[in-house]
Amino acid sequence: MLAAFTQFSFISSNAQLLLFLRGPRVLQGREYRGRTPEQIISEWVHFDSVGYAYRALSWIDVIKRQKNVCALQYAAHDARQAIEQLLFEEIVLSVGTQLDRKEYEKCKGNSTKLYKIIRHLNPDYNKLSQFTQALISTLPQSLPFIIWNHKVLIRHWRSVSGYLHWAGEPTETFESTEWIDKGIEAVQKAANHIWEKNEKGFTGIMMPQDMQPEIRDCWERFRADEVDLDSVKRIAKIALPLLKKRINA
Repeated sequence: MLAAFTQFSFISSNAQLLLFLRGPRVLQGREYRGRTPEQIISEWVHFDSVGYAYRALSWIDVIKRQKNVCALQYAAHDARQAIEQLLFEEIVLSVGTQLDRKEYEKCKGNSTKLYKIIRHLNPDYNKLSQFTQALISTLPQSLPFIIWNHKVLIRHWRSVSGYLHWAGEPTETFESTEWIDKGIEAVQKAANHIWEKNEKGFTGIMMPQDMQPEIRDCWERFRADEVDLDSVKRIAKIALPLLKKRINA
């Protein structure tokens, strides 16, 4: 991780920017299949987005092995929590200290509000993520970089919610094989979306106020659609020797 931070540091004059790069979690690569309910609630319990996704997938495996409908509700809960936690982590990454306590109280536990706050505090989030990814790709040992699509996360959140809060005729819900199978598919797809993407690399973002002048100018031009991502990469490669020299001076 520290080596990755060192590679990243030339782009910013502020060492605190390095806190805005989040790497793969400790659970990545750990097997979630074949676990008992007792193991799910007592072993490798983490309360970040990956930890919730890990438990959701473990509950899905229980459903498949034991045909336990209760496990579907547990899986839906953890999958939805994974999405909500990921969106909150995205707020921390993208807006940092701009999120005051009052706004936090309004949005915690509500993925839709979390999404709206990200758009409100950082309306350029999507472009800034693409810009960050393009810059990192120019490094000699490039970091695998993940961009989260918040609209996709919200769609997953809505699809799993129906299996967390539900009521109706037993024959149309928990006694229905079709209903259960659809629930398994929805929850597994949501949890896997977070689990598999996190296995591939890092999440992060560069804050414009922390960029070196040349990079900030490039960002403003990209933001205004004056240059494309290929141009961003070319500018970064040209600027890299100067930036390294400046940082090391």
